[in-house]
Amino acid sequence: MAAPTVFVSSTYFNLAQIREVLARFLEGIGYNPILAERGDFPVDPSAEPFDNCRDVVRTVADIFVLIVGRRHGSTDARTGKSITNLEYLEACAKGIPIYIFLEKIVDAQYDIWKANRNTELTIPGIDSASLFSFIDELNHLIIGYFDLNQQKRS
Repeated sequence: MAAPTVFVSSTYFNLAQIREVLARFLEGIGYNPILAERGDFPVDPSAEPFDNCRDVVRTVADIFVLIVGRRHGSTDARTGKSITNLEYLEACAKGIPIYIFLEKIVDAQYDIWKANRNTELTIPGIDSASLFSFIDELNHLIIGYFDLNQQKRS
């Protein structure tokens, strides 16, 4: 039996380190992580990047892991949704297991946004209030939290 394939979804630049740690962990337990920045990520040169990522979720992923940090990420002009949001929706449509992790500080800021959602609110460190609308969709599925600022203990 082939190893389960785990699609790891998140913005890249702010979460590159956690993505790599997760990939090594998944490999260590015998799973096959799929990350867009790796050379083995399936690319259809005729497809738009947003469509390619959704196609990979649809055709390759057995499990979907979504890591949500402080960035909303690139928005698809056709749908108004981020690439991670589109990947998530594809995983939902496929019916595969979905595991969502949220950065602790974003969770705290989400509470501020919820209390002020009808106002023009800018929250430092968050690139778009659209991130919180996405978290609204995910909130019932979040299974864990992470802290990128946590210092290593000696």
